Amino acid sequence: TIAPTVSITNPVNGASLNKNTVVNIAAQATDNVAVSRVEFYVNNVLKCSDTTSTYSCSWTVPGKKPGITYTIMTKAYDSSNNSSTSTISVKSK
Repeated sequence: TIAPTVSITNPVNGASLNKNTVVNIAAQATDNVAVSRVEFYVNNVLKCSDTTSTYSCSWTVPGKKPGITYTIMTKAYDSSNNSSTSTISVKSK
């Protein structure tokens, strides 16, 4: 009944990312039993899911005008379907 913990390790909160580049979103997740999966969202849209540690997802920063803020969220689940989230914001440059 204990939810897993998750934190985004890359990129860092507040980072400026070059548009049209591929960014490796990485997360660290732990649980008292087992982490079953980590989902990766950008602006509330699911981009991918990873079931093996180290948890990661490749995301291409859109080529829109610079200065756009994106919200990156990870959601970790354990084998009992308990979950927790971690969120950061980044900007395109």
